[in-house]
Amino acid sequence: MSLTLIGSHTSPFVRKLRLLLHGDQTVTFKVVNYLEEEGNAYLKSVNPLNQLPMLLDGNQPVYNSRIIFNHISKIKGIAPLTIDEENILSAIDTMLDTGVNLFSLRKGGINIHDESNYFLVRQNERIPSIVKMLTPWAVKLDPKSDWNFLTMSLYSAVFWMGFRDVYDMSKHPEMMEFLEKFKNCPGIVETDIPKT
Repeated sequence: MSLTLIGSHTSPFVRKLRLLLHGDQTVTFKVVNYLEEEGNAYLKSVNPLNQLPMLLDGNQPVYNSRIIFNHISKIKGIAPLTIDEENILSAIDTMLDTGVNLFSLRKGGINIHDESNYFLVRQNERIPSIVKMLTPWAVKLDPKSDWNFLTMSLYSAVFWMGFRDVYDMSKHPEMMEFLEKFKNCPGIVETDIPKT
């Protein structure tokens, strides 16, 4: 079995998979910086979706973090998620998709707080709504017994929102407490975004 995870150091979708695979010596992590010409050309050559992460299982490409997780789960014998867990993961992924959209729009010079723009208003309303939904679940979590793909996903999302200054998570002290509780879990230090 030859698995190669292709991704960047900064992507939260990549990070949660790196956390899942932390310590697995059978997986290679190939870093791609799609903001540079060489990395962008490579990504386009291997992935028609032109997005990270992607997994190569031998010669078989696997796209999208959710599908990659499902594929790895089958290989590693990880139990399938329940419907409630799938809903939580969907909420986290939607929050991240929204954050990435806002980050990309801002990087393109758009004022992401323009209240006359219906799309931006919807995006900005979505994050706190999802945080409110996730909070009752998140406050019950224990890093000793609940370090799994869901908490890895939430950690990656909440951390990234602050790192990219996309949304002020300090409005939600429960999420800041979650970060603090889980900051010493396996792989957190090793997958941290490198300081530049």
